[in-house]
Amino acid sequence: MTQKLYQDRAFHYGDGLFTTMRVENGRVSLWRYHLARLEHDSSRLGLKLDLSYLSHHVAAAADQLSKGVLKLHISSGVGGRGYARPEHPDMQYRLSEHAVPAHYAKWRTEGITTEVSPVKLGLQPLLAGIKHLNRLEQVLIKQHMRCDDAIVCDIHNHLIEGSASNLFWMIDGQWVTPALDQCGVAGVYRAFVLDALKAQGTPVQTGHFDVASLEHASAVFLCNSLMGIVPVKAVEHHSTVTRFDKSPVLDLQDKIKAAYERENEATD
Repeated sequence: MTQKLYQDRAFHYGDGLFTTMRVENGRVSLWRYHLARLEHDSSRLGLKLDLSYLSHHVAAAADQLSKGVLKLHISSGVGGRGYARPEHPDMQYRLSEHAVPAHYAKWRTEGITTEVSPVKLGLQPLLAGIKHLNRLEQVLIKQHMRCDDAIVCDIHNHLIEGSASNLFWMIDGQWVTPALDQCGVAGVYRAFVLDALKAQGTPVQTGHFDVASLEHASAVFLCNSLMGIVPVKAVEHHSTVTRFDKSPVLDLQDKIKAAYERENEATD
């Protein structure tokens, strides 16, 4: 480990952001959404990003990679007194390359089984929605996971998200998703789905819902920028298994496919 990395505020405090991007045909999918979230989240954390620099280097890395995953890690750099940042942080940007998990394609067609995680998310409105570098809650969630994935609630037992994804479910023909004003990560694919459904005249209801809401659901899915939309076939909670129809989720995949392709074609 280099001395500079050892001194980095990301290493010491998790002071920074990251985003994980799918690369197809040499371009970052949903880059406009990634960029908007980076701009929003950095502003919330009081960090000033060079968005032009980021766009140029991400585009160059995607072109070279052609297909796979790029992870962009942003740190507030080195320095400051204790927790306090220096007056003018020297932002550090790091890109790493990865393969798309092979099982995601199977998940999208066959669906997955999940459980309600015993690990609850703490509440911090100042960090709610932000994809910051402190992911210890997610580490604990993964340690306790026994199924393909987990449904995660906050400490008040409100539904929030998956272990690394956003959560949607259908009740009486309407899609529903948790509000993320107290905790959780507002994913770029979640934002895309909300926009795509709104454009089709199918707005999504957002709010605070407890686990019992899933008992009335006809369909459930998880989504993120790497795996896309994945049907949830079943949720286990307190030894009770609730099963869902995956056909509405597969229909949704088809309905927004054209919007996804248009978004990526329009990406600069």
